[in-house]
Amino acid sequence: MSSSRSHQALYRRWRSQRFAEVVGQDAVVATLRNAVRSGRTAHAYLFVGPRGTGKTSLARIVAKAVNCPNVADGEPCDTCPSCDAIREGRALDVVEMDAASNNRVDDIRELLPRIFTAPADLPTKVFIVDEVQRITQGWDVLLKTLEEPPPHVLFIFCTTDPSGIRPAVLSRVQRFDFRPLALPLIEGKLRRILEADGLAAEPAAVELVARLADGGMRDAESILDQLLSAGGDDLTADAVRDLLGLADADTVVAYGRALATGDPLAGIAVLDGLEERGRDLRSFADQVVDALRGALHAALAGRPSADALADLGAGPLAGAARRLASIDPARPGPGGIRLALELALFEPAAPWPVPLAVPPAAAGERPPVRPSEDAGPAATARARRAVPAPARMPPAVEPAPPPPAVEPAPAPEETGPAAPGSPAPAAPAPAPDDGDALAELRRHWPEIVALISRHPPTKPLIEACRPIAVDGATVTLGFPESQLFLREVADRRRGTLEDGLGRVLGRAVSVRCVATNLEPEPPPASDPESAAVLRAARDVWGDDLVEIPEVH
Repeated sequence: MSSSRSHQALYRRWRSQRFAEVVGQDAVVATLRNAVRSGRTAHAYLFVGPRGTGKTSLARIVAKAVNCPNVADGEPCDTCPSCDAIREGRALDVVEMDAASNNRVDDIRELLPRIFTAPADLPTKVFIVDEVQRITQGWDVLLKTLEEPPPHVLFIFCTTDPSGIRPAVLSRVQRFDFRPLALPLIEGKLRRILEADGLAAEPAAVELVARLADGGMRDAESILDQLLSAGGDDLTADAVRDLLGLADADTVVAYGRALATGDPLAGIAVLDGLEERGRDLRSFADQVVDALRGALHAALAGRPSADALADLGAGPLAGAARRLASIDPARPGPGGIRLALELALFEPAAPWPVPLAVPPAAAGERPPVRPSEDAGPAATARARRAVPAPARMPPAVEPAPPPPAVEPAPAPEETGPAAPGSPAPAAPAPAPDDGDALAELRRHWPEIVALISRHPPTKPLIEACRPIAVDGATVTLGFPESQLFLREVADRRRGTLEDGLGRVLGRAVSVRCVATNLEPEPPPASDPESAAVLRAARDVWGDDLVEIPEVH
């Protein structure tokens, strides 16, 4: 078949005409078939479900079943004059109405004479109303009729959004929910259609069409009709992508890898190529999200070879997918969807875990050290004063005594002798116990604050919070009760906080933000001068402490 009209005739032939042919709605079909078999059909049904899931087709089957004189086990024969008339749209007693364009009060009022008139040819009049959620004031005309309908009338309402229907109407109908069709069911029917037409198709092409249908059989058949109208003996995945404006798999993988590894130049080159070929960037974003989801599942399941992106690790993949999911294709903002996709390339993904990277020291330059490890109490105090705290927000941490000196680990033999004064490389240490982990976190807190403060939107959050507990890989950060909004904002930026903590601690952590009353932090035990000053201040002012800026 070469013309679109012949393909449409094929689809009409393959449209479900009996209960046994309905795909993917087994529970609904079984209930309606039993109702016909026992003669206990209701006077009004409501079919709810996504578009293209068979609501209207099943409504026509019910209309045939209640009017067919040769019903066998609840199934219409589909060969008698009544079934033929309903299938071909010639039955005067089966009325189909689209409420999207006929939803005025006058439109509904015109139905009343037809409702109360006896059937002309069939035993039962059937009114099938699509998009019934578009009716607003017209329900006032039908409410009484729905409550006490004539015995020869059956209503079947179809909708994709039941929330727009009045509760008074819902209480007068029997509701059936249609679910989206599973991918194998759509693929199976598409293959049957192709075999009936004598056409061959690649399995990847059929799977791609079924995936694009998003659970709707009608959408799948419409896409297949468009592809078959383009001609060709074999249906290939590349032909599907070219006709529908989709990117190829290698392009999707290239952009996903650039997004997860933080390579803006490679990602921008991919976007340039897509625009040159006239590809739709909104559809491309959906393709990348699907690819990242599949790669993330493969990485979590320990099957990195099963996906082209799974070798990147779960952390970078999750961060990349999170940034793409935050883009609203309907409202991308100034610059359009292209700029949104470019900006997503400039944010690195969170580690999972990423060892702490220490830049090599320049020649003759002493490598940076943490104050609490390599410097004395004075350096520690300077580091604490360098990190501002919120007004009247006493620090909640209790510093642990400086750790004992540890001999540096010798460098591996194959690297040769270390240069004088340079630190020996060491592998990341395993996560300590909860008590030691909290002490470690408090020792490194000034460095964590300094690192995360480089990101301006997160700077006030890390300055306001204090570490209060460590439970395995979960770090609990406390925020003042008077600033609950900061905790809510921190929940939305938890990925940035986890990134900074993971980089300093050298292991993956998760962050939990809570609101709490924090106790003042006592002075370090190794700093007797500060302790004496604080004791004297408490003798005068009690515990009413405020933050005093340092005077230079």
